[in-house]
Amino acid sequence: MDDRDLVGRARRGDPEAFTQLIMQYQVPVYNMALRMVGRPDDAADIAQEAFTRAWEKIRTLRDAPFKSWLFQIAANLCYDHFRRGRRYGEMPDEETNKVIGLGIATPDPQERAEARERNRLVRESIEALDPDMRLAIVLRDVNGMAYDEIAGVLRVPLGTVKSRIARARAQVQEHLQQYPDFFPSTREDARAE
Repeated sequence: MDDRDLVGRARRGDPEAFTQLIMQYQVPVYNMALRMVGRPDDAADIAQEAFTRAWEKIRTLRDAPFKSWLFQIAANLCYDHFRRGRRYGEMPDEETNKVIGLGIATPDPQERAEARERNRLVRESIEALDPDMRLAIVLRDVNGMAYDEIAGVLRVPLGTVKSRIARARAQVQEHLQQYPDFFPSTREDARAE
């Protein structure tokens, strides 16, 4: 069953249909919240609250895609989290706070150590972004959402989404260029060949 059918059933009060929507989106919503707030408990609370609010307001959803609407609710909850005076935390450490569905298996201890360090550096660079750019890049590069879906979630024009993502990527790249041992620049790669 597609989202539209499930939403239609849920709007008529079918909790089983909404449960299927939860099963489909719980991991991506949790992962996005975790990447934004950095703490597993806070991310779980945000994801749970997003689904609670979605269930309470499902009858108001008309033609908008459920996925964008749900992520919009979760994004707003992340912003509320920041406004309540909570700073966004560090992004999760891949070793201690696994983001569900992600992870790289590297058998060699040296490769594992290098991968951990690269992950740490990427996390640091994303943590340094302002919340708007951070959310845009997380939705695109972590959750794999399309630009138009992100525009719906953030309630901004498509050009703004593209601009935020481009600026975020540029800032991340600029930060990572400080570590040529882990992130060699394209020019250095071309010279090496």
